[in-house]
Amino acid sequence: MTSRFALALLSLLLAAPALAQAVVDSSLSDLNGDGLRERFTLLHYPGADTVDLIVEDTGTGRVTARDIAWTGGIGQQPDIDVAPNGSIRLHSRNESIGRNRWVQTLTIAYRDGAYRVAGFTYEFYDTLNPDAAGSCDLNLLTGRGFVTRGPGPKKTIAHDVAARRVTDWRESDPIPEICRPWE
Repeated sequence: MTSRFALALLSLLLAAPALAQAVVDSSLSDLNGDGLRERFTLLHYPGADTVDLIVEDTGTGRVTARDIAWTGGIGQQPDIDVAPNGSIRLHSRNESIGRNRWVQTLTIAYRDGAYRVAGFTYEFYDTLNPDAAGSCDLNLLTGRGFVTRGPGPKKTIAHDVAARRVTDWRESDPIPEICRPWE
């Protein structure tokens, strides 16, 4: 009887990390072009201020991008969706706390044998100063993009922000200089 209890307790302790994670959002898309959809899942661990992106690939297995996006409380949870071209978009945001609000979108594509952050979009505004707003939309594959600042026009830009594997992208990485609200 005691050995069964000990075995059951050990099983629960080993399973605890798996039980502690929560699925935040999930989407399906065939990015690698094999005719089968991969599953893209955001996982959050209690106490963490970031989420992991898990890609369950149909050909090469599982890819884990740790700490890829920020998460907060109500009005600040990340989500993912499928773009019209089939790319995955991972949105993180602060739309509820403080005066500086923002939405960041990472567009994920499959290029050169890897899942990569192929696009970076950042929109921001100050709730007390309507002129302190703007957006930045960068295509990391072509080196082109658009930037707006305040009430000014949308400007076409060239940039040198490179597409990186999702496993190399971190929420703690700085926003590309061209996209920073204070620049």
